[in-house]
Amino acid sequence: MDNSVITAIIAASGAIFVAAITYYLTKKNELDLRWRNEKIAHYKNLLTAISDLAIDNVDKEDANLRFASATNTIALVAPQEVINALMDFHNEIKFSNKDNYSLERHDLLLRILLIKIRRDIKLDSKDKLEDFKFHLIGTRPKKNSKN
Repeated sequence: MDNSVITAIIAASGAIFVAAITYYLTKKNELDLRWRNEKIAHYKNLLTAISDLAIDNVDKEDANLRFASATNTIALVAPQEVINALMDFHNEIKFSNKDNYSLERHDLLLRILLIKIRRDIKLDSKDKLEDFKFHLIGTRPKKNSKN
């Protein structure tokens, strides 16, 4: 075979290979972005539901239903460490009462959950629990105008 034919075959093969790799990597990045956005949507629903539970003027029955729904569906997208942190947080808010309630423990479990979520969506893997400050912000009930 002529050297120019061999060179042309090698060049064409290389171009096809590069195009195939580029297509594969582009599709992979596209799918990763879609998956990340789906996770963020689920996490946003969860955190909105948790937030609604902290706001006193929100219908608590509706807020509890949204929290239950968000919690039950998060298993579709969340890794085990997020689900475990969510279950720990849920157990704290569900099973605590006025006698054994600890705001510090509540906030600690919430911060752990948030750090796990942030790691999962690759927001920041360098978050440190001891430096991560967050607590729910709610509102006080409006005073009844008849009082």
